[in-house]
Amino acid sequence: MILVNAKKLVSDFGGLSAATYGLQDVGHTITKNAVDKWRRRKRLPTESLCAFALLAKQKNQRFDLLDYIIVEE
Repeated sequence: MILVNAKKLVSDFGGLSAATYGLQDVGHTITKNAVDKWRRRKRLPTESLCAFALLAKQKNQRFDLLDYIIVEE
């Protein structure tokens, strides 16, 4: 199974609050509760993943999806 290390992803974007506000700044309507659920489930919608890519570009922050992939047998 392929999962996303959402905990690391959120952390790399400044934590729960900063990541949520950053996603909102790029036009992605999301709540802190939803972002927290991603961290617990190790999954997030594709649209949200794309929003992180846009946020990284806006912040001039390195973003490589492979840094956040978890492969579980």
